[in-house]
Amino acid sequence: MFKNYFILIILAFAFFACNSKAKKTPITDVEVATAFIRNVLNNDFKQAEQFLLKEDINTQIFERIKIEYGHKDKATLEKYKQADIIVNNLSYATDSVCLFNYSNSYRRTDSTILKALRTQGKWLIDLKYTFSENL
Repeated sequence: MFKNYFILIILAFAFFACNSKAKKTPITDVEVATAFIRNVLNNDFKQAEQFLLKEDINTQIFERIKIEYGHKDKATLEKYKQADIIVNNLSYATDSVCLFNYSNSYRRTDSTILKALRTQGKWLIDLKYTFSENL
């Protein structure tokens, strides 16, 4: 009897271990930009913030975006969650600066350029480029 329970427990652990998706940490410019955008579209600003370049202006812009998302109705938020990210263009000013031009399938005509900046060996999003008239 004990042996049967033990086998069932082992099988349950094996089943759940095989079905759990291990989250891969984004490390490249494209992975970080895509993860940031996906988290924003999912209204998950806590996750998106980990990819933000920590500067006062960036933090202020990020907080403003969070507030704007907070005012959207549930139907719109759901459409953003379901939207696919469309990469329109990638360009590199240097090996440490990537300009990630994208739109999403919900608002396909709204194209946005995010600046991904490699600093201290890590890619981060610099919102100043996008939302401060491309400073």
